[in-house]
Amino acid sequence: MKKHLLLICSLLLIGFSACDDDDNVQPIENPNTAFVVTLDPDGWVREANSLIAFDIPLQDLTEYYMLQGGVAVALSFDNEQTYDVLPTTFAAQAYSVNYSIGMVTIYIEDPIADDDIRIEAPSSDITAKIILTTTDYLDYQGLFDSPDLQFKELK
Repeated sequence: MKKHLLLICSLLLIGFSACDDDDNVQPIENPNTAFVVTLDPDGWVREANSLIAFDIPLQDLTEYYMLQGGVAVALSFDNEQTYDVLPTTFAAQAYSVNYSIGMVTIYIEDPIADDDIRIEAPSSDITAKIILTTTDYLDYQGLFDSPDLQFKELK
């Protein structure tokens, strides 16, 4: 009995001494970045009767995001209670986004793109959330030419 007790105590001692306080797993660093910007009513510029734009300079939007990363934009019309991911239609106006290195442009246009219809810029602040996402690049060159893939013809 003493041998069993000694064996159990030895195993417990070895088990507890193997644990170390610095074995804690560190959280993975989040490589994504979100920017929250207020779109002031005075910042909208008319480009056509049915098209207005708001330019947002964003120096963090680099060539990386053009070639590999991701860019997502959402708008809040209710003081950040909810967000609508672009493109969206809100209050009978179509919102879309275009981006390039260093610049995000949000457009509002008539949903049917009728230049005879004059749209007006928002009269109150809108909150924009711009999310820059890092991604892994997968070169899929030739993937669809693979003899292993069989595509069905849709009729």
